[in-house]
Amino acid sequence: MKRPSHTDGHVALKLEVSAPVGDERIVPVLGASAAIWSIAADGAHNDIMRRPVDLAEFARLFRSTLDTIKVAHGENSVVRIFPAIPVSVAIEAGRSWQPKAHPTLEIYDQNRKLGGFILAHTLEHTG
Repeated sequence: MKRPSHTDGHVALKLEVSAPVGDERIVPVLGASAAIWSIAADGAHNDIMRRPVDLAEFARLFRSTLDTIKVAHGENSVVRIFPAIPVSVAIEAGRSWQPKAHPTLEIYDQNRKLGGFILAHTLEHTG
């Protein structure tokens, strides 16, 4: 997990498992003051998830990162997710998110027609 140097501004979480996600792709969406967090795989590529333990480790790290973000940015923060992940990781992220314990998630998706990330889905905190 990579932490931002500040805690003000919108909260972004890059999930860089299949490929890197450059900060320059997030700034047009959230602004230059965004607090950008990252979960990144060394040597990210499409076929990186090979064993069940890989997925379990991602789930552990994802939950831990959301808990850390909640402490740093507050209980009512909104975490904007910018993913480059395989389907198995997307499903595991959704399974790992706890609506009463974790912040609201806004999931962004790359849209080639519009030339960048757009809001695709929101998972609301219910606590």
